[in-house]
Amino acid sequence: RRLFCTTNNLLQQTHDGCRNDNFDKDDLISVEVEEANARHLGRLQIQRVNDSQWGVFSSQSFSKGSKVLSSKRQPLLSLDKYNKQQSTNDNYHQNAISPSSNSHLIQIDWNQHIFMDLPARFLNHSCDPNIGVGGELNADGSYDFVALRDIEVSEEVCFDYETTEYEVGAFSECLCGATNCRGSIRGYKHNSNAIQAKYGVGRNVAGYLLR
Repeated sequence: RRLFCTTNNLLQQTHDGCRNDNFDKDDLISVEVEEANARHLGRLQIQRVNDSQWGVFSSQSFSKGSKVLSSKRQPLLSLDKYNKQQSTNDNYHQNAISPSSNSHLIQIDWNQHIFMDLPARFLNHSCDPNIGVGGELNADGSYDFVALRDIEVSEEVCFDYETTEYEVGAFSECLCGATNCRGSIRGYKHNSNAIQAKYGVGRNVAGYLLR
């Protein structure tokens, strides 16, 4: 299993930018997780998968085809602005992430990645996922995630990274543990045949990949 974002790197950026010695990395992520869990109380909860990873779990059952999660786009700073604000305390937004932090981002167009809010950012990958992207972007400029099958209470909800990423460079080996695991996460460019065979042509795939 792989996290969608590299939590320690994200927290290091947040912590350094805030210049707040009263909070450590665990404090910062705990606050963000607590806020996200409060927003999705009774529906979804972020929980520890193990000592180093987080996951998103269902607090209710979802029927096949129902919307499980609607994600939102978080602000991205330009690289120049990010570097400038890293060196000052003025107007730093702790959710504004450097555009060079590619392991934190999800692809929405051929040349565009965005940073999703929690809990979507902690969705883990699976080659046999129970949720999938809704194709076109939602009103918040990000993805909705729809149940691919019935989901029971307390199940971890996961999606297939290769249905949104044209080419994956951050890691290659897949550790999802599914019985039908493809063994690697390389992106739609390399595994489009397997993706189409699993979900059907034009289904459960980011809209830009079909254009």
